[in-house]
Amino acid sequence: MPTYFVGDVHGCRQTLLALLKQLEIKAGDTAVFLGDLIDRGPDSKGVVDTVWQLRAVGIRVVSLRGNHEQMLLNALEDADSEERWCYHNGGQKALESFGVSSVGCIPAEYLRFFEGMPLWYETEGYLCVHAGLNFRASDPLSDTHALLWLRHWYDDIDYTWLRNRILIHGHTPIPLQIIEEQHLHLTHQQYLNLDNGCVYAPAYSSQGLGHLMALRADTQQLFAQPFVG
Repeated sequence: MPTYFVGDVHGCRQTLLALLKQLEIKAGDTAVFLGDLIDRGPDSKGVVDTVWQLRAVGIRVVSLRGNHEQMLLNALEDADSEERWCYHNGGQKALESFGVSSVGCIPAEYLRFFEGMPLWYETEGYLCVHAGLNFRASDPLSDTHALLWLRHWYDDIDYTWLRNRILIHGHTPIPLQIIEEQHLHLTHQQYLNLDNGCVYAPAYSSQGLGHLMALRADTQQLFAQPFVG
């Protein structure tokens, strides 16, 4: 059964539904979400509900924790973190989708879902993280801050440690053309960023952003779903 890796959704439920239809995903398949299901877009709750619905119909789902889920969890701890999340990182849109005014009012089952998200996932030939890996650490998977936040790390890749695995990640929006170039050299370079900034369409479409991306693991087929409002 195929495995699909899906980039940062950021509350774009309608676009996610269109992508899933394009993938023709079905019971027995695996969907690996690379983090940042929430924030900025119009329907964070609807995105999580859609992910749960996939599980309900027999699709195996892995949802990595992104820095935006981490910011939501941090917001539970103190008012300053909640303010930064809400007003500087799109958290207010997430609260609106839940119909609440503060993070502590989000239903408990959703908070448990965010808390239980793994930071990385490995399957045959692939290693998935949200942001990046600190290859200067003795164990790159031990640096949790890097897994959630790191940018600009390709020059540090330790291919001896990586072996034959391809790194799949999101976090940093890049133009579709660059994603396609990375995909073209996937076997040699062994990394692929699946964040095309779906949530930034249509404002930044002229800069090559605005698609929700996915990769099928066995065939290495790349999918690009334009933003659906």
